[in-house]
Amino acid sequence: MAHATITKGRHSELLAQTALLANGWNVAEPIAPEAFDLVARAPGSTEWQRIQIKSARVRDDRNGEIVCYTRKNNGKVYDQDDCDLFIAVLNSDVYMFANRNISEYWVTAANIEEKWTKLEIGIEHLKGAVV
Repeated sequence: MAHATITKGRHSELLAQTALLANGWNVAEPIAPEAFDLVARAPGSTEWQRIQIKSARVRDDRNGEIVCYTRKNNGKVYDQDDCDLFIAVLNSDVYMFANRNISEYWVTAANIEEKWTKLEIGIEHLKGAVV
């Protein structure tokens, strides 16, 4: 069985892909290792966005604030050459936000949907889907 960290990371990646597809995005994974986890194209767009996927967590020691740590394995911050967007997965919720070249993204539960874009994971959200 894979290490728990690898399993959790892959689970987050699959949830992110599911959410993007359910919201009408085209999604592709690189064959060779890259700084980003996938590329995706928004509905109606011709531009591919490089996306890095991270697991977010609630910090009980910080009044329930939600944090997404966004450092690479070498400890450096993802810059614009690495990725355009981040997707943070918190339990089964999927949120997307722009890369601002910082190492931590914090948000309160009260304003998470103002600061980050929530992506629904149900296929019923796909425009034109037959359910």
